[in-house]
Amino acid sequence: MIEHRRREPAPGVFRLVLPLPFKGLERVNAYLLADPAGCTLVDCGIFQPALQPAHGWDELVQSMRACGVEPGDVSRLVVTHPHVDHYGMAGKFVRETGADLMMHEQSRHDLDAYRDPVETARRLGHLLENFGVPHEELSELTAFEDWRSYVSEVVEATSEVRGGESFDSGGRTWTLVHTPGHSAAHICLYSEDDRLLLSGDHLIPTVTPHIDFAERGEADALGDYLDSLERVAALDPSLVLPGHGRPFDEGAARAAVIARHHDRRLGSILQVIRREPRTVGEITDEVFGPELFDFQRRLAVGEAIAHLVYLRHRGEVEEVTRADGRRAFLKVRRQRPESDGI
Repeated sequence: MIEHRRREPAPGVFRLVLPLPFKGLERVNAYLLADPAGCTLVDCGIFQPALQPAHGWDELVQSMRACGVEPGDVSRLVVTHPHVDHYGMAGKFVRETGADLMMHEQSRHDLDAYRDPVETARRLGHLLENFGVPHEELSELTAFEDWRSYVSEVVEATSEVRGGESFDSGGRTWTLVHTPGHSAAHICLYSEDDRLLLSGDHLIPTVTPHIDFAERGEADALGDYLDSLERVAALDPSLVLPGHGRPFDEGAARAAVIARHHDRRLGSILQVIRREPRTVGEITDEVFGPELFDFQRRLAVGEAIAHLVYLRHRGEVEEVTRADGRRAFLKVRRQRPESDGI
């Protein structure tokens, strides 16, 4: 049970801790930007009244009331990215309050996935098969794409953004920073005056956000994420309010730690494939471990592919067809420059 109390990590900015039904991910943060002229809510938690009525709308309302705010006091809802734990309650919230819904224009991919999970699973299976995942594994790896029960209703943004826009709330000017990687549609909110960053899932204090290839197929999601880390590090936020976990300081240092993590993972993959071609499944087993089940393996396979796509974009790996007919990946062997005889 989460205690509904007033948490104010920065003046006029309240952290709402909301429950999640997922093992290993039990909480998500939303943030309330207090303003007498109309408050702003950043993210809104998940929807699942059919499973556990205590999770969802009542939890969100009670958290807001602990801060002295009613849902009708909110005139703007900003969704950092349309994953179910941040977007699931958006439809009901907009319907109940009439708030303006602000999301990045690339959110449409996720919304289409919620509308048609069967087509989403089919497209994901096709992508996985193109990367050499055996056909017999596809049904298991694509069985987690129906998130409709966690979304109150699919609602489009009333204000689509691209990054760079700003708005005033509670005496601060908030700038929207497009930070693709964890999601192609991810945005952070930054207040330059006090170097305050609402980071969504871009920066999290204790874990590294998942990077997946599935949203855009062959696009370089990891490259986008590393670029986004540099963009946020350049802002040098002094206080980061993340989508999961407690607020933390020194945002640039955290961005550097995450970048080093991915650099090590890239090195691990290159080590696995430096002598002989390996399949995506074999690489996943070597790097993430073979004892993964269900959704864990789906995430690990997606992350392995995202790193392979990054390496391929930079000419570090090549695709080959092994003698067994399976698609595999091999580290590119660089030719040494010819000696000039000196």
